[in-house]
Amino acid sequence: MKNIVFTGPAFDGNGNSILRDHLADACMKMGFLVQSAVKADTDAVIASRTDTVKAARAAARGLTVLTYPQFIARHLADVEIAKGGKPNKYTDKIVLDMLVPDFTVDLDPQYVL
Repeated sequence: MKNIVFTGPAFDGNGNSILRDHLADACMKMGFLVQSAVKADTDAVIASRTDTVKAARAAARGLTVLTYPQFIARHLADVEIAKGGKPNKYTDKIVLDMLVPDFTVDLDPQYVL
């Protein structure tokens, strides 16, 4: 997985907001190319929620779809992600009522689709 696309506001496994610019910087340090839209060479979509139309379409195309906490834990654990800064009103705004918890945490993998 090398080419990725972000969708929705970013947050870590503790629910803390992360500016997508900071996340993109961390990704570049780890060799990922952050694309602005899904393209033919996109490998994965990193999403706030995996139950959206965009995430479902990406999965239907055979792309990996991960939540931000999953992606950070699996691929950015060894890099520091900057904190602070001014949120982008279009990409960094979090509406807490729209977030869905990840109920697959700590589940036996045989029960996770």
